[in-house]
Amino acid sequence: MRKFYLTCLIVAGILALVLAQPYSANASNTAKAKTYASDTAITTELKAKFLAEKNLDSMDIKVKTTKGIVTLRGQVQKESQSRIAERIARETKGVRGVNNKISVMP
Repeated sequence: MRKFYLTCLIVAGILALVLAQPYSANASNTAKAKTYASDTAITTELKAKFLAEKNLDSMDIKVKTTKGIVTLRGQVQKESQSRIAERIARETKGVRGVNNKISVMP
């Protein structure tokens, strides 16, 4: 099942990159589209990496990327899982910062 989710995330990321291509010569639109595409690619890559990580139950982790800053939210079973998710995010190309808002279940 993880392979299915991973494949879906990769396809969604590629589709987002294609659809976010600039549609006019306006420099502002081009910059916004590139930022959006980059943020979408980062989010998709992180979700795929989380699914591939055996020591991380990532189904309850939400990822949002804005201008290269990643925010992680959700719940995990152990503190170590929160640290793993944060480490993966920090090591991902294009990530400028990470806000880890993941809570650990009691």
